[in-house]
Amino acid sequence: MLVVASAAGFWQSGNQMFSDWLFDMGAISLDREPAVLLVEHPEKRPEPQALNRLIGELDRLGARHTVVLPGALTTAAENLPASLSERVIVSKFPDETASPEGGPWMVAPRFEAGYFRYIDKSDESTPTPWFRDLMGEAAPASERLYLNFGFLRNGLPIVSQQQVLAGEVIPEVVSDRVVLLGPTRSNLTPGFPVPGTEEHLSALKIQGLAWATAEADAGLHLPQPLWQVTFILVLFLVNLLVFQWLSPVIGVVFSLVAVVFVGIAGWFSVQYFQTLLPVVDLTVVQLASLLFVYQARRATEDRTVTEMLGTTNAALFERYIPEAFNESSSPWPKLVVFIRQQLNLERSILLERVQGDHRVREIESINCSIDDIREQRRDYERVPYSDALQRRKPLQLKRPYFEFTDDEELEYLTPLMFAGEVLGFWALTVRPDDSWSREAFESNIASFALQIGELLYHRQQLAREKQRERRLGRRILALEVGRNHPERLRSALELLGNRMASLEAVYDSLKTGAIMYDLFGQVLQANARALDIAGQANLAVYQLTALDFLSALCGLTQDNARRQLRHVTLKRAEVRLPVRAVASNKELMLAIRPISTAQNSLDAIRVANSAQPFKLLGLSFEITDTSHAGAALERRDDLLQQLILDLRNLVSRVTLAAHLTAPDLENGTSGERLLGEINQLSSRFEAAVADIERQVAVSEESTGLKSAEPINLLRAVNKTLNQKEQSIRQKRLTVLRDLPYVVSLVGAVADELSALMDRVLDLLVSDASPGSQLQVSVKERSEPDSVVSLTLSNVGYGLPQRTLDRILAKPVAELLTSDDPIEETLGTVKSMSEWGGQAEITADVGKGYSLHLHFKPLAFSKPQGEQTTQSWQEKGYADE
Repeated sequence: MLVVASAAGFWQSGNQMFSDWLFDMGAISLDREPAVLLVEHPEKRPEPQALNRLIGELDRLGARHTVVLPGALTTAAENLPASLSERVIVSKFPDETASPEGGPWMVAPRFEAGYFRYIDKSDESTPTPWFRDLMGEAAPASERLYLNFGFLRNGLPIVSQQQVLAGEVIPEVVSDRVVLLGPTRSNLTPGFPVPGTEEHLSALKIQGLAWATAEADAGLHLPQPLWQVTFILVLFLVNLLVFQWLSPVIGVVFSLVAVVFVGIAGWFSVQYFQTLLPVVDLTVVQLASLLFVYQARRATEDRTVTEMLGTTNAALFERYIPEAFNESSSPWPKLVVFIRQQLNLERSILLERVQGDHRVREIESINCSIDDIREQRRDYERVPYSDALQRRKPLQLKRPYFEFTDDEELEYLTPLMFAGEVLGFWALTVRPDDSWSREAFESNIASFALQIGELLYHRQQLAREKQRERRLGRRILALEVGRNHPERLRSALELLGNRMASLEAVYDSLKTGAIMYDLFGQVLQANARALDIAGQANLAVYQLTALDFLSALCGLTQDNARRQLRHVTLKRAEVRLPVRAVASNKELMLAIRPISTAQNSLDAIRVANSAQPFKLLGLSFEITDTSHAGAALERRDDLLQQLILDLRNLVSRVTLAAHLTAPDLENGTSGERLLGEINQLSSRFEAAVADIERQVAVSEESTGLKSAEPINLLRAVNKTLNQKEQSIRQKRLTVLRDLPYVVSLVGAVADELSALMDRVLDLLVSDASPGSQLQVSVKERSEPDSVVSLTLSNVGYGLPQRTLDRILAKPVAELLTSDDPIEETLGTVKSMSEWGGQAEITADVGKGYSLHLHFKPLAFSKPQGEQTTQSWQEKGYADE
């Protein structure tokens, strides 16, 4: 629109008005004298001899040409002798029949933008002005001659006819100039208003100005529309780039400077190049660019604020955020809960001050009714309120304040004050017991009264501030009457900020050190306890990657630390390592566990644009003080050691008794058999006790399983089934359990086994047909090798066995990071081999899934001669 308006000359009048202002201010001046002399003659008809003498005198003074304008001298000038008429031009007024070939014509200036500005030069339809012939080939080619009013600053040279005839004009004034003879302007003629002077010019002066402009080639030029469009586009693009980096205030200052610069450029162009720049066009473009850019930015910001407000409100909706004390409709119910859960009082009544008065009124009661007040007075300037104010702490009342009190019930009244302002009173009773202390009680009541007074005072001040902010006049001036998305967003962000502050406070107050790393080794969060432990180990947390921190804290080699981090990342398993770097505390344990990406949609949107390798937000390093658990385990080990020692002593006594009685029993067959059984039983019992000792000392080494520990499989199965009871009930499934009363402990990783059971049951329940059955069975056998098998199957939709085999052929790491829940579950099942488990999985379309999970039991002893060298994998339980 700006380009079209400028090309159409919409602001041309404004540009001319700018040049008029320059001429009126006298800012435009020309450095050459006008090549014209104006000679005025009276309106009356002169004598022919007078005109002859006038023209002869002008020729003598060196006049280039003499132009006689229409008037009283026209007739006499046409009859001049041939000797005088050679350099005399007699102009005429054009009429309707005037033709361009005739003349010479005295063409009147044209009116434009409030002033007479230009003269039309010859074309096919307009008369030829008189000065066209004088210019010859040097005449400008443009159709219009815009007058240069800069000649008027010093004035055009003008003399009267009498001065010329009297010889008062020197040759330097006339020499080589064109002399215009014209009548003096009468007061009855309006004249021609032009810029640069307050008076209206006569026809003589306007024609002299036209000749001076034409002779000096100083006519004002208007730029071509193509150049105007180019200037506008360049300025707009420059502003579009610059304003994106500037604030609104700086942008306004920049625009003002640019407008001033455009004005200076406009003056420079008129002064030295007689060209009228599109100053108004460029000024409008500058201001329009400012409005456009900042309105566009405001629209973008408003759209962003709206989106943020929606997202923030949705996040707040999904999370329980209790109503703040200052935002609640009444503070007293929260104060009642505050008092009730902290103080053991018999009865309490809270009284608030009536605004603008020195009276109080009862507002809330605890363990009684508001009507239980016997005191009738409510003026706090009277007793007992005045006594409590004077004391400024809990006052034990001698006169009954409550109804139905007995001798064992003590009554108190304490003021609720802050910053010297009375906010209310708190009346209470207490029934002392044997451990009651008056000093401690009154001190506690005074502390609570002070806190309640401070809460009420700040709430009251905040309410007054909000009342002032809700005034209509202030809201109109602050542009808050309409949609006030920024204020709503500020409130929502304040709620989230309070929640974040509380979470950070809880996070920093944990006794467990916690550091969260992303998978690029950078620290995302670290609480105060973790920084303190790292400081004791002389480790700069924020300057170390996860690998360096793990290696330095736990005394691991770089290769071993990488192996641990890779295990946590790919297997999504938890790793626990002892802390070695803190010499003052040798009972710290470091647990490293993966933190998965968010599951709900809103949180998933927030992390969608961030890089999340393996769909993990990062790794959590948790440093726990295990001193209490270690002490309990030490006591357990001591008890077991004592029990083992006692058992070994008992077995030794049995063995000794058998040896002592051996000579008497060897004579009979039954005696020999009895001795053999006793010896064999003693040997097996000794082996079992030795195995128990090894299990207590180093459980992982004794089982031969990586990171495994003794697990009660029956308990794990029942626990998981109980957790899935609701989803099972929703699908109306029947669970058929075939579980023994007792089974041997198996070697497994507790957390991974729990995750495995959880995922497998989720898969079976989701795949099962409604109203069908789930079968769960646990079997233990000792031949050909000891194994505990868990079978889980359903009746459901299933999966083609070929598809199942293709999934199981993929690496475990790829399955664990898959988006498909079936692949992720099967990856978890395959990862059993990492800690000693084996799995067989079958499936069929329309029949469901069947999973057989095999675990190695913890057998403490075997009969002598039993084969134990054959590996478990050789027995047919290879990983499918």
